[in-house]
Amino acid sequence: MSTSEAPATMAEAVRRLREIAHAWVDGGHRDAGALIAAASGAVMAGVDTPSLWHLAALGRCEHDEAPGLFGRVMDELGFGFHPPEGYWEGRLALARWWASEIVGGWLDPAEGAALIYYKVAEAYGRCEELAPLIDVVMAHGERGGRQRSPAEAGAELIQAARELVARIPRP
Repeated sequence: MSTSEAPATMAEAVRRLREIAHAWVDGGHRDAGALIAAASGAVMAGVDTPSLWHLAALGRCEHDEAPGLFGRVMDELGFGFHPPEGYWEGRLALARWWASEIVGGWLDPAEGAALIYYKVAEAYGRCEELAPLIDVVMAHGERGGRQRSPAEAGAELIQAARELVARIPRP
């Protein structure tokens, strides 16, 4: 990452790390170089945690340490994710985490709904815990259905995410 690509503010740097975390927690981001570059950008923007500095300083021969360090960085910055042992409980916890990221404004509602729908709900079909979000996603996908503005669609997804957070207990 060159200095021109570095985040201008600490908030932008943390948002970038959080964006990586959204895919990373479910195995969607395994590029150690990208983790190291994001950490370097965050350090240059003024973000300061012990593991972030360590991650940013990794050399090419140490790339295998990046995932573990990134997990610690997420914890140090307050958005770590630790799923329960059981597979289904872990998937529900992941759906809850993504939903809480939507509600908190850290994850785009459409992107988060897609993650929950395709990574969790699609495998299990309709279930009580995920019903609010599935209903909204299905309504948005209906042909001939009511057309919604992007703002209205986003608000509906955020409300569905709130309901999902309320239905799924914390791990």
